[in-house]
Amino acid sequence: MSCPMPPRAPRGGAPLIVLTERQEDVLIFIASYSKAKGFAPSNKDIRAHFGWGSSNTVADHLEALARKHCLTWEPGLARTLRLTEAGQDAVARRQAQQQAGASHA
Repeated sequence: MSCPMPPRAPRGGAPLIVLTERQEDVLIFIASYSKAKGFAPSNKDIRAHFGWGSSNTVADHLEALARKHCLTWEPGLARTLRLTEAGQDAVARRQAQQQAGASHA
């Protein structure tokens, strides 16, 4: 199944992606976990971090992020989650917003 790429930002760069707050939270968790540990979190790690009772909830979030071109992984292989350029940009935007909010407080 192939999804069309969303429109790109006016001056190139990653596609403009609209994510829910929870989807951004999941991306940030994956990025920070991967940076801290040197490998991607498992679905079980994600489920435990967010307190979700079902592994289907994790799968639904990961699939939505993949459809939005923010995340990729190798099917059938453990700990292969990787943020795409669009996913990395979404994490950077969210962190910049949080820092800007903290400096104005």
